[in-house]
Amino acid sequence: MAFPRPSSPIELPGGRLACGIHGLVICPRCCVDYSFIDEDLPTEDNTSSSSRDEKECTGPERTTPNVVLLPIIEPQLSPSGTGRSFEKFIPPDSAESPLSLFPPRMNTNMNPPDRRLINRTDPTEMLIHTDGACLNNGHSNSTAGCAFVFKPALAGHINFRLENKGTTGEVHQQTSNRAELRAVIGALMYRNWKDEGFSNLVIATDSEYVVEGATNWIRGWIRRGWTTRVGAPVKNRDLWHTLFDEAERWSHRGLTISFWRIPREMNTAADGCARLAATWPEVDRFTAHRDVNVCQRPCS
Repeated sequence: MAFPRPSSPIELPGGRLACGIHGLVICPRCCVDYSFIDEDLPTEDNTSSSSRDEKECTGPERTTPNVVLLPIIEPQLSPSGTGRSFEKFIPPDSAESPLSLFPPRMNTNMNPPDRRLINRTDPTEMLIHTDGACLNNGHSNSTAGCAFVFKPALAGHINFRLENKGTTGEVHQQTSNRAELRAVIGALMYRNWKDEGFSNLVIATDSEYVVEGATNWIRGWIRRGWTTRVGAPVKNRDLWHTLFDEAERWSHRGLTISFWRIPREMNTAADGCARLAATWPEVDRFTAHRDVNVCQRPCS
């Protein structure tokens, strides 16, 4: 199945953004959703690049016997939270791409050694690509998929359908923004990255919703009791809580997480896998996708 590649958004009267190809705020054809701009701050245009650092994931669903699917314990959502946010990753040179700065390298801290996307000057820092996609975005029959890529081999391309229910058991509409946020959570839960010898984990995503929400908007949401600047409830609050719970868990173990917003053209592997997963059969309950090597013990 072929999907159009969205261009940079265009600005409509009043400051709203829309798909650059079709002029829609929520475009089901390009799988983009700029409605989050109504929630908080103005946005900047997407940057563009002709670089492609990964091969798109295509083909039928594969079986991965080394993956354990575990139901999530439903958390209680606090009305406030800590107000702590993530940091944005700033590359040493604006011309750097994920591939140039984090080339595939053998991680000898693992037994057996395996390849990861490791900072070429800092062996304690690795990168994971994440993305989400939604077919018929904005419509009642929308279906979404999530993906993350942590090594170039096929076994490092993990994709799954966005579940109908969130972490509290409530049913949510499938959207591209929700899928993008869910993909990051999936990446953080998947393996014990700290025990692989890393102290810094960079999430590379083309989602402004995820990057700005995690590094900027979260402060205002918490200050206003999880409402937007216009008084509406923050969308996907259950996933935002889960994301920050994961960040706290990794922080206690000594792993720092930051976000790097990259052009879509540099995120093609995760994008292709997410779009493929959006075509798969629906999944009802929120489920953790964990590699068997992940630490299952509670973090102290």
